[in-house]
Amino acid sequence: MGDLTVTIRPGRRTEIQNMPFEGNGRGYTILGDMFNASRRGQVDYSPSSRSWSVSRPHTNAVIHGLAARYGRVTVIQHGGVEKCVEACWKTGLPENAWLCECACAGRNHGSGQPFKVIVGGNGPGGQLSVQARAPHVFYVG
Repeated sequence: MGDLTVTIRPGRRTEIQNMPFEGNGRGYTILGDMFNASRRGQVDYSPSSRSWSVSRPHTNAVIHGLAARYGRVTVIQHGGVEKCVEACWKTGLPENAWLCECACAGRNHGSGQPFKVIVGGNGPGGQLSVQARAPHVFYVG
């Protein structure tokens, strides 16, 4: 069995993978007790993915409850957008990346390449390029 993992994605329910089996139906009670589940559907189990899910407002309570019960929990948080303006990626000098005032904070400075998608082009910095931010992984417990 892998690490107990909580996955958070924008606009979706929070998923819990690799939760230890403690008896038939116990997962509903264990997770529900972490945030005083008051109605059906706040905790679900998917047999096809063998994972649990809880409604988003209960994410924090579930992460801390799982860490208290089982020890370390791996949390994978998806979401966010990286941005970079044309003046940065086209004309910025790589050796000056630490002076970058663009939203990319120097990560794309002077690369000559925009991020994956270009939107607009009438702003003071020229075109704006964007891409999905890589998931953030951290540990609780």
